[in-house]
Amino acid sequence: MPGLRLRLKASFDVSGFAEPTLTILKAMKKYGIIVADNGSNWYISGESNENWEPYMDDLVSDLRKVHGSDFEVVDTGPVLTK
Repeated sequence: MPGLRLRLKASFDVSGFAEPTLTILKAMKKYGIIVADNGSNWYISGESNENWEPYMDDLVSDLRKVHGSDFEVVDTGPVLTK
């Protein structure tokens, strides 16, 4: 069963964030995220790409400014089981 689907609120102010962080924040606003209970708090995973390596320290620091209250639950409709 997938986790809870959340979306970064449209009202979340992204001004002042670096361009690499903006890429992720914009995706969170458009596509949302899925929160899974995997033992860590708000851990973000994605595909590895060495091109992101120079940005990781600033990216992690920037994303600490985003809180759970900045998200809204996405209603994906009823759960169907067979």
